[in-house]
Amino acid sequence: MRYYLVTGATSGIGEACVKKLANDDTCIIIVGRNQDKLSALKENLPGIIEPVPYDLDNIQDIEKIFAPCKEKQFKLNGMIYCAGADELRPIKSINTETMQSLMRINCFSFVRMCKYFYSKRYSADGSSIVAVSSLSSRMCDVGMVSYSMSKAALNAAVKTAAKEFTNRRIRVNAILPGGVSSRMSSEKGELLSDVVSTSSTTSKNTHSENKQPFGLIPCDDMARIICYLLGDEAKYMTGEIISVSGGLNHNL
Repeated sequence: MRYYLVTGATSGIGEACVKKLANDDTCIIIVGRNQDKLSALKENLPGIIEPVPYDLDNIQDIEKIFAPCKEKQFKLNGMIYCAGADELRPIKSINTETMQSLMRINCFSFVRMCKYFYSKRYSADGSSIVAVSSLSSRMCDVGMVSYSMSKAALNAAVKTAAKEFTNRRIRVNAILPGGVSSRMSSEKGELLSDVVSTSSTTSKNTHSENKQPFGLIPCDDMARIICYLLGDEAKYMTGEIISVSGGLNHNL
C-alpha cells in the first residue's frame, strides 16, 4: 500500500493527480475547502480516500491535515502541494491583505506542511514532495505581482527544503506549468486580458508574447509529470524547478 497527500484535490491539476494515483493499493488524503466536493470525489475513486476539509489560508492549524496518519497509523510516501490562490491587480491598486493571503496559501502553508511531513511520525524515508508552482514566478507579467512573488517564494522554499531533507532522502521538487486548461487558468486569462488592455503601449506586445505555441496543457498531462516525480524513477531528482511551458516565450 502506498500513501499520499494531495492539496487542492477537488479541481484542476490536483484532482487529476488524485485520479491518477488512486487504485486498490493506495490511500490518499485529499485536502480542499469544500466538503461536498471532497465527498463526491471520494465516492468515485478506488482505494482508500481520506477527505480533510481545510482552508490553507489558515497556517496555524495545518497539522490537522495529517490527522489520518495518526488515526490510521500510516506514513506518507508522497505529498503534492497543488493548492493555490490568485488575484490579478496592477501594483497601483494592490493591497497588503491580498499579498499576505497569497503568500500564506501559495508559500507559507507549503513550508508548514513540509515541517510536519518531515517528521518521522508522518512520512517514510525516501518519500517525495512535489509543489505546483507557476511560470508566473519567472515571467512577472502585468497585474500579477502578488501571485508572481508568492510563487517565486515557493520556488525558494522548495530548493531550501530539498537541501535540508536529504538526510532522510526525502526529495522536494517543483513544476512550473504554463497555461493549463483548468477553470482557474481560464479565469486568470480573462482577468489578465482586462488588466493588460488598460495599458496604452504594451497590450498588443504582451498578448503576442504570452501565446503558447503548443496550446493549453491538459491537467492529465501535468498529473503524469507530477506522479513521475513522486515515483522511484525520479529517485535521484531533488531541488529541481522544472518548467512545463507549452512553448511559451517566458524570457528566462
